Amino acid sequence: MLFGYVGGQITNNVSVAIIGAGFAGLRAAQRFEELGIKYTVFEGSNRVGGRVYPFSYWNGYLQHGAEYVNGEDNEIYEIVKKNNLLSPTEIDEEGYETVVYGREVNNKLYNIWDKFESSTNEKLERDGANKKIFNKTVSERIDFYFDSFLAPQKLTQSEQIVMQNMNKLFKNQYQMEWSASANDVRVDSEATLNQYGFKSILDVLTSKVPVNKIKLSSKVVNIDYTGNKIKILLSYGQSYLFDSVIVTSSLGYLKQYKNSLFTPSLSATKSAAIERFGFGNNMKIFLEYSRPWWPRGMSTVQISGRVGINGNGNSLEDELMVFQPSLWASNILVVWIAGNGPRKVSKLTDSQLITIINNHLTTNLKDVYTVSNIQRIYRHNWITDEFSLGSYSYISNKTCSMNTDDLKLLRDPILVNRKPVICFAGEHTDTEMYQTVVGAARSGLREADRILNYYSSL
Repeated sequence: MLFGYVGGQITNNVSVAIIGAGFAGLRAAQRFEELGIKYTVFEGSNRVGGRVYPFSYWNGYLQHGAEYVNGEDNEIYEIVKKNNLLSPTEIDEEGYETVVYGREVNNKLYNIWDKFESSTNEKLERDGANKKIFNKTVSERIDFYFDSFLAPQKLTQSEQIVMQNMNKLFKNQYQMEWSASANDVRVDSEATLNQYGFKSILDVLTSKVPVNKIKLSSKVVNIDYTGNKIKILLSYGQSYLFDSVIVTSSLGYLKQYKNSLFTPSLSATKSAAIERFGFGNNMKIFLEYSRPWWPRGMSTVQISGRVGINGNGNSLEDELMVFQPSLWASNILVVWIAGNGPRKVSKLTDSQLITIINNHLTTNLKDVYTVSNIQRIYRHNWITDEFSLGSYSYISNKTCSMNTDDLKLLRDPILVNRKPVICFAGEHTDTEMYQTVVGAARSGLREADRILNYYSSL
């Protein structure tokens, strides 16, 4: 027997490698710490947190990555409650300002649109359970319902153009939610955090994992499980031996490196699931002003259609649709970018971006607000982040069309004589909460317990 409980503690000769110090890796490490199982966390970057990436601003923290906690019945929300991390203010759903081709949308069209949006959201939820249209994209279904809705409205041509642009904004909401193009996604509550938010949550998790058990700037380039022990090879040549491994790398990282990361190679079935399942991109750019130019109470300004530009464009400005003031940093406006926007942004310098966004806002909002110039921007390019290569997962059209349980295939461990040699964790492996920090933490706990259960049965 390799280990047993002695006085409530586990003594063992088992050692486990955890690849990645995001929330999945930290939660697995925390579990092993509780049990007394030997482990080492290898993190390729120079920080912990993964796609949770708070950075200091004023007397709090802005979030390059995850910003909300999904649901209330989970460990992460318990940390939020215990540490009083809920925001005292919420995004005001009534504080939306929508501008199409430089003009505010009037109340008449708003009322018509509200009816369409509410009914379509209900229809899209039903579509998700309808196997006959399971392979239809969100974009296709929204356009189908929009065309049927618009026909009997008896709108003028100019009003129809406004409604068509409202429809673009509607589809963009799905792109931001799913971190992917609306042309590739299939059809619970979110807790809004205060200025400390995920920085405090991350501090709670890391406080339970000794610093000397996390090796930063330690990129794993190969996991060789051909022998009795698993050999972990780092980019600078050093290697380590372990009994089991938990891989918490992002799905984007697995897509890029799955063929070189494992020896022997992953099965064709698992490799295909990694290829099929979606991993999108989403981005926030924090715009810093000397003082706010937007009115108090405005929660969101949406822009569709550009002054002086007719028809469908293909420039970055067409992707700059949604702007939201920070709930606590009064001089910060956040632009949310999805779809093809993040790839375009990743190719631009800060000064180029500032010029483009300044021109975009001043031109398209000149008849609505007096927009001042941006002082500085803050951003993190998740697409070019070496250890993320995107933002978070989604159920893609390919997964739907194949009718496979890719979430199960992604989380299935590699077993050798029943032994969980390589386990897989991360938000893309959690059936109920994929895409979320909650799902990532749950998956780390799940795989730590899988390893515990195996060795305790010997």
